[in-house]
Amino acid sequence: MTQTQQGQLPFCGLTLKMYSTGNKAPKMEYTASSNKAKFKCTLTKNMYDLKDINIWLNTPQVQEYVRSGHLLKWGSKIIQGEATQFGNGLELEVTYFMVKPFGGNNNFNKQSYTPKPQPTMQQQSYQQAKQGIQLTDDKLPDSPKEEIDWAKENRTDFNPDMYEQELG
Repeated sequence: MTQTQQGQLPFCGLTLKMYSTGNKAPKMEYTASSNKAKFKCTLTKNMYDLKDINIWLNTPQVQEYVRSGHLLKWGSKIIQGEATQFGNGLELEVTYFMVKPFGGNNNFNKQSYTPKPQPTMQQQSYQQAKQGIQLTDDKLPDSPKEEIDWAKENRTDFNPDMYEQELG
């Protein structure tokens, strides 16, 4: 990969051109045919479908940006081209591009990041319940299995007759 004279990497992104329909919002102002429209790499000039963005990310040229700590960002701009019999010449360029992280921290080590395992829905609901305001002094169980054990240990014998006597 060639670097610019300042030692920085050149602009790296995928750009999709959309063309003006002549309509105003809430109708679509710009469109691109899904079977013809492709993203163009700014470095290699290769064309990619939307489903192939992951392939683009794994190319050696883009991996150089990933290794140096760059992040992905979406952007767009409107370009005034020449008007034709088919439209007013306005084009919308949507670009998925690499940027340096805020603060210029290029010491990002991808291998040092280890994602935490995602909790299951049941574990997540228990964690959320525990984070809420606790209205009693009871110890809440940490998992569904503990809830079953807890219910077996702490049975309360509810007697409706006794309950009515206490109320009366």
